[in-house]
Formats: sequence, structure tokens, C-alpha cells
Amino acid sequence: MNAVIQILSGLTIGCIYGLVALGFSMIFRAMGLVNFAQGDIMMLGGFLGYTALSIAPELPFVFILVIAMIATGLFGFVIERVAYRPALKRNADQIYLVLLTLGIGIVLANAARLFWGANPVVYKIPLTFDIVHVGGYPLPRVYFYIVGFMTLTIIALNLLFTKTWTGLALRAVSQDPTTSRLMGIDPGRSSSVAFVIASMLGAAAGVLYAPLFYVSFDMGAVGLKAFAAAIIGSLGSVFGAVVGGLIVGLAETIGGQIIGTEFQDSIAFAVMIAVLLLRPQGLFAQNRRVA
Repeated sequence: MNAVIQILSGLTIGCIYGLVALGFSMIFRAMGLVNFAQGDIMMLGGFLGYTALSIAPELPFVFILVIAMIATGLFGFVIERVAYRPALKRNADQIYLVLLTLGIGIVLANAARLFWGANPVVYKIPLTFDIVHVGGYPLPRVYFYIVGFMTLTIIALNLLFTKTWTGLALRAVSQDPTTSRLMGIDPGRSSSVAFVIASMLGAAAGVLYAPLFYVSFDMGAVGLKAFAAAIIGSLGSVFGAVVGGLIVGLAETIGGQIIGTEFQDSIAFAVMIAVLLLRPQGLFAQNRRVA
């Protein structure tokens, strides 16, 4: 029974990593940018959800999730317009852009520490302690929220990229920005859309993560493991981000039980290194532009 619970736990945590990894891939597809602030955007979403819960403690958890996603999506839009897009228009070097994302992440973490404090906070809701039994296995109810949200996200992104003009524009820009501009597609607008979606996914990950653990200003470390997941699946691949997240979640949970939880945080990067030694561009590199 313990092994089954560990596997289910690993897959659920993998969904969290997958949501953040999707944010990395969305921005990379649209802008060619690795946004190392994505983990801190996850942290911001978790804190905004906590604030909404503090103001209206009777709100259903789903409403808290939606509020945090909308607020963080708006924040992502502002950051893209104010910081990232001007840097790209000036043809900034990649090293400058990487430093920019790292700097924004550090500022967000310290702002959260100043505003919400240095101590971790927990969501004081019944869902945090709610356990259900499925097939004789005791599982936190929030597991079903996480898996359900990930399933809906995959369906929604598939419909976005295959059935809407916005999604088709995002795919076109990711493949050839110059030709897309000549065909009347605004790459800047596509970048804004990608940043909003990525920020909303990060916020969802933060809010869904909170009932299982906590929210803290240093949650950006979760984003680093999600980045490893995105690399494993091939940075830029939507499908790869999900698979990479599940791989990291399973490896971390099972590996932590085998070699010790104190080494758990290193497992994601050990798996990433092993994958890159065999496939330097990730598991799904051949599908990166169309996934």
C-alpha cells in the first residue's frame, strides 16, 4: 500500500512541476526567453491566494484559485510590457535577459518576504486536512483538484493551439517570428498572451501546492525543479513539460524514500543530467515546435 501511495504522491507533485514547466515552455516558445522568475511567480500566486483567503475565508477553494490566477496573470502582463519587451526590442543579449529574469525573481522573493513575512504560511481551510479513501488508499482530497486541473489545462491548451486564431498565431510566432510579422501577426501581442498564460499557470501551481505544504518567499526553488522538468521534456514542448514534470515528481518521491529525503531536492537535477547525456535537447525535441 505504501508503494502505491508514494507513486500517486509522486504523480501529483509531478503535476505541480508540470504546471510551472508549462509556463517555462510557453514563454520560451513565444519569446525564446528562459524566464527564471517563473518559480517566484508561482510563489506570488500562492501568496495572493492566501491573501484572498484571509480577506474572505468562506470563499470556496476554486474561487481562491481563480482569483489568484487572474491577479497573477495581470501582473505577468505588466512585467512583460514593462521589463521584458523593452529589453527584447533593444536586442539585448541572452545573458542580459537571463540576468533580468533572475533579478526580477529576487525582487519578487524579497518583496514577498517584506509584505507577508519570512515565516511560511499555510492555507487554513478544511481541504488542507481532508482525506478520502479510494480503493482502500487514504489520499488528500487536494490530489484530485491537482490532477483534475492538470487534465483541464492540457485539454484547454490543446484546444487553444489547434482551434483558435490566438493559438495558431502563437504557434506561428514560435516557428518563424519574421514571416509571422509579414503575415500580419503581432509577435508582441503573442508574447503578452504567452506571458499571461504562463503567469496564470504558475499561480495555479502555487495555490494547489499550498494545501499540501505551505507558501513561503523561497518557493522559487520549486521553480528550479520545474525548469529541470521542462528541460527533460525539451524546453518549448507543451507535452514534454507535462511528461517531464511527472518524471521529476516520481523520481523525487521514490528516490527520496530509497536514498533519504535529505537528498530529495538533488534528484530532479540528477535525472535532468542523465537525460541530457543521452538526449542533449530533451526527450521530445523533435516535437518542440508543434507540441
